Amino acid sequence: MNEFNAAFSATNLTVERIPAIDGHFIDTNSFSNDSMCRKEMGRSIQKGEVGCFLSHKKALKKFLSTEAKYAVVFEDDAIPNNEFKNTIEEIVEKFLKNNHFTAAINLGAVDFKYSSRCLTIKNNMLRCAHRFPMLATGVLWTRSGAKTFLESASIVTMPYDNFLRFLFSGTNQVFSIQPPIIYSSGIESDIEARNHSKRRSTQNRSKFYFFVKQRRIFRDKFRAIRASIKWIFTKKLSAKIQIEDNAS
Repeated sequence: MNEFNAAFSATNLTVERIPAIDGHFIDTNSFSNDSMCRKEMGRSIQKGEVGCFLSHKKALKKFLSTEAKYAVVFEDDAIPNNEFKNTIEEIVEKFLKNNHFTAAINLGAVDFKYSSRCLTIKNNMLRCAHRFPMLATGVLWTRSGAKTFLESASIVTMPYDNFLRFLFSGTNQVFSIQPPIIYSSGIESDIEARNHSKRRSTQNRSKFYFFVKQRRIFRDKFRAIRASIKWIFTKKLSAKIQIEDNAS
Protein backbone atom coordinates (compact mmCIF):
# COMPACT_ATOMS: atom_id res chain seq x y z
CA MET A 1 0.00 0.00 0.00
CA ASN A 2 2.90 2.35 0.72
CA GLU A 3 4.29 1.69 -2.76
CA PHE A 4 0.86 2.27 -4.30
CA ASN A 5 0.31 5.56 -2.43
CA ALA A 6 3.75 6.82 -3.39
CA ALA A 7 3.11 6.03 -7.04
CA PHE A 8 -0.25 7.81 -7.14
CA SER A 9 0.62 10.81 -4.97
CA ALA A 10 1.90 12.73 -7.99
CA THR A 11 -1.34 12.29 -9.94
CA ASN A 12 -3.48 14.36 -7.55
CA LEU A 13 -6.23 11.79 -7.97
CA THR A 14 -8.60 10.81 -5.18
CA VAL A 15 -7.94 7.12 -4.57
CA GLU A 16 -10.12 5.07 -2.25
CA ARG A 17 -8.86 1.80 -0.83
CA ILE A 18 -11.33 -1.09 -0.95
CA PRO A 19 -10.17 -3.78 1.51
CA ALA A 20 -9.63 -6.99 -0.41
CA ILE A 21 -11.28 -10.30 0.45
CA ASP A 22 -8.92 -13.11 1.39
CA GLY A 23 -10.29 -16.32 -0.04
CA HIS A 24 -8.47 -18.33 2.62
CA PHE A 25 -10.70 -16.90 5.36
CA ILE A 26 -14.13 -17.41 3.79
CA ASP A 27 -16.19 -20.41 2.79
CA THR A 28 -15.36 -20.24 -0.91
CA ASN A 29 -17.90 -22.98 -1.70
CA SER A 30 -20.65 -20.51 -0.80
CA PHE A 31 -19.46 -18.08 -3.48
CA SER A 32 -18.18 -20.34 -6.25
CA ASN A 33 -19.08 -23.32 -8.41
CA ASP A 34 -16.08 -25.62 -8.77
CA SER A 35 -17.71 -27.97 -11.26
CA MET A 36 -18.37 -25.07 -13.64
CA CYS A 37 -14.79 -23.91 -13.23
CA ARG A 38 -13.49 -27.37 -14.06
CA LYS A 39 -15.67 -27.39 -17.16
CA GLU A 40 -14.33 -24.02 -18.30
CA MET A 41 -10.75 -24.11 -17.02
CA GLY A 42 -9.98 -27.81 -16.76
CA ARG A 43 -9.06 -27.42 -13.10
CA SER A 44 -10.53 -26.41 -9.76
CA ILE A 45 -11.06 -22.82 -8.68
CA GLN A 46 -8.49 -21.66 -6.11
CA LYS A 47 -9.28 -19.84 -2.86
CA GLY A 48 -7.13 -16.87 -3.85
CA GLU A 49 -8.94 -16.62 -7.17
CA VAL A 50 -12.32 -16.53 -5.43
CA GLY A 51 -11.06 -13.79 -3.13
CA CYS A 52 -9.68 -11.77 -6.05
CA PHE A 53 -12.96 -12.08 -7.96
CA LEU A 54 -15.05 -11.04 -4.96
CA SER A 55 -12.71 -8.10 -4.26
CA HIS A 56 -13.24 -6.71 -7.76
CA LYS A 57 -16.95 -7.33 -7.43
CA LYS A 58 -16.94 -5.41 -4.16
CA ALA A 59 -15.15 -2.47 -5.80
CA LEU A 60 -17.65 -2.31 -8.67
CA LYS A 61 -20.59 -2.39 -6.26
CA LYS A 62 -18.99 0.54 -4.46
CA PHE A 63 -18.64 2.39 -7.77
CA LEU A 64 -22.32 1.93 -8.63
CA SER A 65 -23.34 3.14 -5.18
CA THR A 66 -21.94 6.57 -6.12
CA GLU A 67 -23.02 9.07 -8.77
CA ALA A 68 -19.74 8.75 -10.68
CA LYS A 69 -20.00 8.04 -14.40
CA TYR A 70 -16.65 6.26 -14.59
CA ALA A 71 -14.26 4.53 -12.23
CA VAL A 72 -10.83 2.96 -12.51
CA VAL A 73 -10.33 -0.17 -10.43
CA PHE A 74 -6.68 -0.86 -9.62
CA GLU A 75 -5.07 -3.96 -8.23
CA ASP A 76 -2.64 -3.42 -5.37
CA ASP A 77 0.51 -3.52 -7.49
CA ALA A 78 -0.56 -0.82 -9.99
CA ILE A 79 1.94 1.88 -11.00
CA PRO A 80 0.72 4.72 -13.29
CA ASN A 81 2.87 6.38 -15.92
CA ASN A 82 3.59 10.11 -15.79
CA GLU A 83 0.72 11.03 -18.12
CA PHE A 84 -1.86 8.80 -16.48
CA LYS A 85 -4.26 11.47 -15.22
CA ASN A 86 -4.12 13.56 -18.41
CA THR A 87 -4.61 10.48 -20.58
CA ILE A 88 -7.65 9.35 -18.57
CA GLU A 89 -9.20 12.81 -18.83
CA GLU A 90 -8.67 12.84 -22.59
CA ILE A 91 -10.16 9.34 -22.95
CA VAL A 92 -13.28 10.60 -21.19
CA GLU A 93 -13.53 13.81 -23.22
CA LYS A 94 -12.61 12.50 -26.66
CA PHE A 95 -14.13 9.04 -26.49
CA LEU A 96 -16.35 7.97 -23.60
CA LYS A 97 -18.67 10.98 -23.67
CA ASN A 98 -19.55 10.15 -27.28
CA ASN A 99 -19.58 6.34 -27.06
CA HIS A 100 -22.14 5.18 -24.52
CA PHE A 101 -21.88 1.55 -25.62
CA THR A 102 -18.42 1.17 -24.06
CA ALA A 103 -18.22 -1.25 -21.12
CA ALA A 104 -14.58 -1.08 -20.03
CA ILE A 105 -11.06 -0.10 -21.07
CA ASN A 106 -8.06 -2.18 -20.01
CA LEU A 107 -5.37 0.35 -19.11
CA GLY A 108 -2.58 -2.14 -18.48
CA ALA A 109 -2.90 -4.54 -21.40
CA VAL A 110 0.30 -5.90 -22.92
CA ASP A 111 -1.34 -8.16 -25.51
CA PHE A 112 -2.94 -6.39 -28.46
CA LYS A 113 -3.75 -9.39 -30.61
CA TYR A 114 -7.26 -9.38 -32.05
CA SER A 115 -7.71 -5.63 -31.65
CA SER A 116 -8.30 -2.74 -34.05
CA ARG A 117 -7.04 0.82 -34.04
CA CYS A 118 -9.73 3.21 -32.91
CA LEU A 119 -8.54 6.64 -31.77
CA THR A 120 -5.28 8.43 -30.97
CA ILE A 121 -5.18 9.61 -27.36
CA LYS A 122 -2.10 11.78 -26.72
CA ASN A 123 0.81 9.47 -27.55
CA ASN A 124 -1.29 6.34 -27.22
CA MET A 125 -3.62 4.38 -29.45
CA LEU A 126 -7.03 3.39 -28.13
CA ARG A 127 -7.85 -0.01 -29.59
CA CYS A 128 -11.10 -1.96 -29.77
CA ALA A 129 -10.29 -5.23 -28.00
CA HIS A 130 -12.19 -7.92 -29.86
CA ARG A 131 -10.67 -10.37 -27.36
CA PHE A 132 -10.45 -8.82 -23.90
CA PRO A 133 -6.79 -8.75 -22.75
CA MET A 134 -5.75 -10.76 -19.72
CA LEU A 135 -4.48 -8.97 -16.59
CA ALA A 136 -6.65 -6.50 -14.69
CA THR A 137 -4.02 -4.28 -13.07
CA GLY A 138 -6.07 -1.24 -14.01
CA VAL A 139 -9.47 -1.21 -15.74
CA LEU A 140 -11.56 1.87 -16.48
CA TRP A 141 -15.24 1.00 -16.07
CA THR A 142 -18.41 2.70 -17.25
CA ARG A 143 -21.61 2.27 -15.26
CA SER A 144 -23.17 0.11 -17.97
CA GLY A 145 -20.09 -2.13 -18.05
CA ALA A 146 -20.08 -2.52 -14.28
CA LYS A 147 -23.78 -3.41 -14.33
CA THR A 148 -23.21 -5.99 -17.05
CA PHE A 149 -20.44 -7.57 -15.00
CA LEU A 150 -22.41 -7.67 -11.75
CA GLU A 151 -25.49 -9.10 -13.44
CA SER A 152 -23.37 -11.95 -14.79
CA ALA A 153 -21.20 -12.51 -11.73
CA SER A 154 -23.62 -13.87 -9.15
CA ILE A 155 -21.29 -16.81 -8.56
CA VAL A 156 -17.58 -17.32 -9.24
CA THR A 157 -17.04 -19.86 -11.99
CA MET A 158 -13.52 -18.93 -13.14
CA PRO A 159 -10.68 -16.51 -12.30
CA TYR A 160 -11.52 -12.83 -12.64
CA ASP A 161 -9.42 -12.04 -15.72
CA ASN A 162 -10.65 -15.18 -17.48
CA PHE A 163 -14.21 -14.15 -16.70
CA LEU A 164 -13.69 -10.70 -18.21
CA ARG A 165 -12.38 -12.32 -21.38
CA PHE A 166 -15.33 -14.74 -21.42
CA LEU A 167 -17.90 -12.00 -20.80
CA PHE A 168 -16.68 -9.27 -23.14
CA SER A 169 -14.77 -10.93 -25.99
CA GLY A 170 -16.60 -10.60 -29.28
CA THR A 171 -18.79 -7.71 -28.12
CA ASN A 172 -16.74 -4.79 -29.50
CA GLN A 173 -17.68 -2.94 -26.30
CA VAL A 174 -14.28 -3.12 -24.59
CA PHE A 175 -11.03 -1.39 -25.40
CA SER A 176 -7.36 -1.26 -24.48
CA ILE A 177 -4.72 1.43 -24.77
CA GLN A 178 -1.32 0.98 -26.42
CA PRO A 179 1.18 1.41 -24.91
CA PRO A 180 -0.33 0.78 -21.47
CA ILE A 181 -0.59 3.68 -19.02
CA ILE A 182 -0.56 1.46 -15.93
CA TYR A 183 2.05 -1.12 -15.01
CA SER A 184 2.54 -3.82 -12.43
CA SER A 185 5.20 -3.15 -9.82
CA GLY A 186 5.81 -6.87 -9.43
CA ILE A 187 5.52 -6.57 -5.67
CA GLU A 188 3.75 -9.50 -4.01
CA SER A 189 0.39 -8.59 -2.48
CA ASP A 190 -0.15 -8.81 1.27
CA ILE A 191 -2.59 -11.69 0.83
CA GLU A 192 -0.25 -13.68 -1.41
CA ALA A 193 2.69 -13.08 0.90
CA ARG A 194 0.73 -14.17 3.95
CA ASN A 195 -0.65 -17.33 2.41
CA HIS A 196 2.30 -18.27 0.21
CA SER A 197 -0.23 -19.02 -2.53
CA LYS A 198 0.23 -18.95 -6.27
CA ARG A 199 -1.97 -17.04 -8.63
CA ARG A 200 -2.24 -20.01 -10.96
CA SER A 201 -2.32 -23.52 -9.54
CA THR A 202 -1.70 -26.91 -11.09
CA GLN A 203 -3.70 -28.62 -8.37
CA ASN A 204 -6.75 -30.70 -9.26
CA ARG A 205 -6.21 -30.48 -12.98
CA SER A 206 -8.41 -32.64 -15.14
CA LYS A 207 -6.68 -35.26 -17.26
CA PHE A 208 -8.28 -33.43 -20.18
CA TYR A 209 -6.84 -30.07 -19.08
CA PHE A 210 -4.95 -29.49 -22.35
CA PHE A 211 -8.04 -30.09 -24.49
CA VAL A 212 -10.26 -27.95 -22.26
CA LYS A 213 -7.75 -25.10 -22.51
CA GLN A 214 -7.48 -25.42 -26.28
CA ARG A 215 -11.25 -25.40 -26.61
CA ARG A 216 -11.41 -22.20 -24.57
CA ILE A 217 -8.66 -20.57 -26.60
CA PHE A 218 -10.29 -21.52 -29.90
CA ARG A 219 -13.68 -20.22 -28.75
CA ASP A 220 -12.24 -16.86 -27.69
CA LYS A 221 -10.25 -16.51 -30.92
CA PHE A 222 -13.30 -17.35 -33.03
CA ARG A 223 -15.40 -14.75 -31.24
CA ALA A 224 -12.61 -12.19 -31.63
CA ILE A 225 -12.13 -12.82 -35.35
CA ARG A 226 -15.86 -12.60 -35.98
CA ALA A 227 -16.01 -9.34 -34.03
CA SER A 228 -13.03 -7.89 -35.89
CA ILE A 229 -14.73 -8.57 -39.24
CA LYS A 230 -17.88 -6.88 -37.95
CA TRP A 231 -15.78 -3.92 -36.74
CA ILE A 232 -14.13 -3.48 -40.15
CA PHE A 233 -17.45 -3.72 -41.98
CA THR A 234 -19.11 -1.26 -39.61
CA LYS A 235 -16.27 1.23 -39.99
CA LYS A 236 -16.39 1.02 -43.77
CA LEU A 237 -20.16 1.41 -43.74
CA SER A 238 -19.90 4.44 -41.46
CA ALA A 239 -17.29 6.00 -43.74
CA LYS A 240 -19.48 5.43 -46.79
CA ILE A 241 -22.51 7.01 -45.11
CA GLN A 242 -20.38 9.99 -44.03
CA ILE A 243 -19.10 10.49 -47.59
CA GLU A 244 -22.62 10.30 -48.99
CA ASP A 245 -23.88 12.79 -46.38
CA ASN A 246 -21.11 15.22 -47.27
CA ALA A 247 -21.87 14.84 -50.97
CA SER A 248 -25.54 15.59 -50.45
